[in-house]
Amino acid sequence: MYCKRGVFVNWGNIPQQEFEFGPINLFSGGNGSGKTTAADGLQSLMTAAHENLFNFNPGQDETTQRGRGGKQVRTLASYILGCDDGSYSRPRPTDGYVAGIFHPTQGETGEVFTAVMGVRARLDTASSPRQARQDDILFLIIPGHALSLAHFVRNDESGKYVVPLNEIAATLKNELGKNAVEVYDKKGPYLRRLYGVLRGQKGAVSDREAKHAARTFSNFMAYKPVKSINDFVAREVLETKDLSEDIRQVSELMKTIHSMEEDTRKIMDAIGNLDGAQTQANCYVQNWSDKCVAEYTEFTRQLFAKQDDYLNQKNRQRSTQEAITEAEQQQERLRDKKQSLHDRLIDLKAQRQGIDALKDKDQLEQDVETCKTRLVQEVAPLLKQDQQFESNVDAARQLQKKLGEHSLGLDVPALEQPEFRKVTRKVLEAGESTGLDTQALLTKDWVGLELLETKLDGMQQLQTQHNEFVDSLYNPERTRENLSLRDQVFAALNKRREQLARFEQQVQAKEQEIRHLQNRHVSYPAHVQAAISAIKSQCPQARPSVLCDFIEVTDPLWQMAIEGYMGGARFAIIVEPEFEADAIRIVRNMKGGRNNARVIQGNKVKHDAQRFSPAKNSIIDVMTFDHKVVEYYVRASYGSVQRVSDEGALRQTSRGITANGLGSGGYSMFRCDISDADLVFGHGARERATQAKQEQLLQLQEQRFKVNDDMHHCQRIYDLIGAVKPLECADIIRNMLEMYRKLSRAETQLDSLDLSDFTELEGKLDVLNGEYLALEDEAKALTESIGAMKNDLERTARVIDKFASEQEQLQTLQEAGEQTVEQIADIWNAFNAEEALKAADDKARAAKGEFNFQADVAQYQQAMEVSERALYQSILHHNQISNTHDAIMYLTDVHERHDADFFKGIVNVLGQIGSMHNALKNNVLVGKHEKLSGLKESFNTAFVTNLCHSIYQSINDGKRLLEDLNKELEHHRFGADRERFYFGWDWVPEFHDYYRFFKEVISMPDLGDGRTLFESDLSQQSCDVRDRMMGMLLDKDEQVALRELKRISDYRNYRFYEIYKEPLNKEPIALSTYGTGSGGQLETPAYIIRSAAVTSAFRYNEGDTHCRMVLVDEAFSKMDETRSREVINYLTETLGLQLIFIMPTSKSGPFMDLISNQVVFSKCPMPAGDKIGELNTRVLVDRKICNQERIKALWANHRKTIRQQAMLDFMEEIV
Repeated sequence: MYCKRGVFVNWGNIPQQEFEFGPINLFSGGNGSGKTTAADGLQSLMTAAHENLFNFNPGQDETTQRGRGGKQVRTLASYILGCDDGSYSRPRPTDGYVAGIFHPTQGETGEVFTAVMGVRARLDTASSPRQARQDDILFLIIPGHALSLAHFVRNDESGKYVVPLNEIAATLKNELGKNAVEVYDKKGPYLRRLYGVLRGQKGAVSDREAKHAARTFSNFMAYKPVKSINDFVAREVLETKDLSEDIRQVSELMKTIHSMEEDTRKIMDAIGNLDGAQTQANCYVQNWSDKCVAEYTEFTRQLFAKQDDYLNQKNRQRSTQEAITEAEQQQERLRDKKQSLHDRLIDLKAQRQGIDALKDKDQLEQDVETCKTRLVQEVAPLLKQDQQFESNVDAARQLQKKLGEHSLGLDVPALEQPEFRKVTRKVLEAGESTGLDTQALLTKDWVGLELLETKLDGMQQLQTQHNEFVDSLYNPERTRENLSLRDQVFAALNKRREQLARFEQQVQAKEQEIRHLQNRHVSYPAHVQAAISAIKSQCPQARPSVLCDFIEVTDPLWQMAIEGYMGGARFAIIVEPEFEADAIRIVRNMKGGRNNARVIQGNKVKHDAQRFSPAKNSIIDVMTFDHKVVEYYVRASYGSVQRVSDEGALRQTSRGITANGLGSGGYSMFRCDISDADLVFGHGARERATQAKQEQLLQLQEQRFKVNDDMHHCQRIYDLIGAVKPLECADIIRNMLEMYRKLSRAETQLDSLDLSDFTELEGKLDVLNGEYLALEDEAKALTESIGAMKNDLERTARVIDKFASEQEQLQTLQEAGEQTVEQIADIWNAFNAEEALKAADDKARAAKGEFNFQADVAQYQQAMEVSERALYQSILHHNQISNTHDAIMYLTDVHERHDADFFKGIVNVLGQIGSMHNALKNNVLVGKHEKLSGLKESFNTAFVTNLCHSIYQSINDGKRLLEDLNKELEHHRFGADRERFYFGWDWVPEFHDYYRFFKEVISMPDLGDGRTLFESDLSQQSCDVRDRMMGMLLDKDEQVALRELKRISDYRNYRFYEIYKEPLNKEPIALSTYGTGSGGQLETPAYIIRSAAVTSAFRYNEGDTHCRMVLVDEAFSKMDETRSREVINYLTETLGLQLIFIMPTSKSGPFMDLISNQVVFSKCPMPAGDKIGELNTRVLVDRKICNQERIKALWANHRKTIRQQAMLDFMEEIV
């Protein structure tokens, strides 16, 4: 395919014109006249100005596209705006076009087509210096149509105008047909289609082929002197393959891996430090708890010992009191003896005096005294009976009132029976007074006592009524239940006491649950708490925790339904993976019945979760996790549970929930709603659970108050029944009347006695007097003994009072210690205060006075100091190596050391440590391991698949390319000697080692299938290469490392290259050892090689239609005329290429007879005062179609004339 015509619109300073092209075309003119600008337009059209594919003004060595020496970089935008030395012919926003019209040559089956590049540019005046900016670019392919300048530059009433870029495609489609115009806004698709249509194809070629063809086209245009055969082959023949992005990717991945491994190591160190901190915190908490328990134990031991001392003193007091009582009884007996002796003495004295009636007198006096004493003794019981009467009446009245206010009919039906009410009513109707004159009785004046005779019958009736009332309360035979009313009331009272005790326990438990929630602790089910305690005790390294502590539900609307659906699974136990079997074995072997606690299979759920994709609207979409194993478990177990809107949608869902607490699963639907008090997932759940439990607590407290009030009513009724006692007042009055009668008779007889005579017995009186004196002495000694014992009793009483006071003090200390121990459970929920107190009581009871626990308290105190200091250092170290947001607050210094607040602070720190440990180990570390694993796989892919394979493939492709070129060059014979050229190559030793490494890596079958480059078994030589490359990838000097890696990744460096010239039937000659490289000795082979590269890139060996246009800038400057003409003839006649070359006018004369079309560019000044935009110059273009035969004849005649003139000049000098 030849380019028959070129169209330039607003391109550089070239006028808006069409250029016709023939087989051999020349762009000539002076320096800066615009010839290269036109060539750059064609180059842009053929390369799409794609990065790394084009070189603007290649003949002036601006191939780097960077400004040098103050020279501005040429860009598409600068060409469109007509830039010339910083000034612009079109400073306003401008659209420009370059178009090429291609025709098939003889024998080609391709069709005519037009390729168009359109660019919109503007001048950015905000920058200094001003910069041309590209705003838009557009490419068109129009198969079957040859466009012209008129399609881009139109005429209307206002004159000529350039079709705007945003309208050109629509305009052409309107004129040529909707499907006639192919529009591309990307360079890659345009290039693929361009070189496809150049090959006569209906579609596009591959990206690789298109870019290779475009690059080869651009390289052929750019003249570069051949200074080294090796460099020429490596840089111009072999295609550049940019692997810098792969290298950068691999380097970044390697650095990321290295950084992440370093981060992982730091995290492991931090976890290890937190392990130590957790151990120290647990030690402190345990020692503090043990110290409090030991202090309680010591107080209890002292209390028990003091109680023993108190009881001993009480026993001594009792013994002493008993001894005193016995002595007093003995004293009484002595008094009786003395009285007896005294009486005998009186009798003897009476006999001695001769009074016989004296004895009767004594007897009557004694009878009188006895009757009076008995009467006095009967007064107190009678008064008590009077009080009891009033008490009975009052109790009956209050009992009737209480039963009216608070019925016990359900528990004690007999209290509601008419019989009982009748008896009670009789007691109340009988009155509140017995009618006794208690004041007269208290004066012990028995005159008028006979008046009691009149009250006896009434009192007997009252006694009968009251005793019947008592019998109705105390006699079990009067009830159907065969249980007295009092006992029935007592049973009802006990029932309410038990109810109250249950409510007290429930209230305490609920208060503890609320405190736990307020302290961010969840109250686990008893079997889970027992399992956790057992695992911690028997296998502490398993680190048991509960699933619910690591889940947060982000949408409160679904909280209740989610937790209800999961049910008991919320309390599944998580342990370290290697201890899962030990943990479930411990649970299995727990005593006290079956334990249903679950232990999660961490590794199994991780494996399953990673292969599982959650369902749409899965419940896990509204859940967050602080523990990877928990996330895996919920994802694998409940990821398929969907959130649906209502029951209708639920019936079509295998596993689902609705927000109002309905669920489906196992081909059934069910309720899964639970109380807010049972919610455990996250802070929001704890708040809702706290609120619900507080409401439950209020209900329990109300119920407790009601039961307590009921119990007090029942207690009062029981007490009132207990206050009712049987009466004996009528019996007492009857006895008193009898005594009064006896007293009256004795006094009457005593008044009638005659005591005038008595008889004296001297002998007996002496004996009796002696005995009486002995008894007096014995009584005196006994009195002294009683005095001493009473003194001892007083001392014992003082000791007892002292011990009682000390007991009270110890009791206060013990109660305070007990309260402290009980408060531990509120702060540290793993502590069982009830068991600890029971064990402490047993130890204290066993120890008593034999030994104390002060040494234990001191030991715990010392251990606390050690563990607290170690904990502080660990926390300090953690905060120094962690991020600010990961710091642990250690604020124990604000409290008194080792008090309850200090302990609470340590427990809080322990919670922070646990949370941070979990976050680092089960989230961050697991995430790091997963990312690290993924990065290693990515590195393996990037390094092995991308980099190693790319370099290895490029090395082999380079060899294949040279082999293909050698096959192509076999058909290229040049010059009179019929020379042919071919390539030779050999390994560079350093790079041969890399090649062997790459080959070994890509030959490993298991690499990438679970194994990475870090784990593969490579040869020692390959390991050295790998480590060397890893060192480069990790080099801190990134530029040096990338430069060295680019050198290694450039496959062209792996071999030494040579070009051999082989004249027909002669030995080949290596061009690197041939000549000096001047004059064209190396230039001719270079053109031959480049032309072979062109025919290869344009796929001349495939199909019958190909791109045949080539551009040459600064052509043939190093070759003489003869060799240049030979090269031109070789390119055009031998290879059939269409040649467009650029040459200054002064050097183009010798080649004019070869040229079919010439375009002459001239840069001329504008008339004074005229400008084109900002320019004072303009470019003129002279297009010529050359008569080659005429020019050849003219040049032959000119040469003849020159030779003749030279001969004449020579002869003239001789003559």
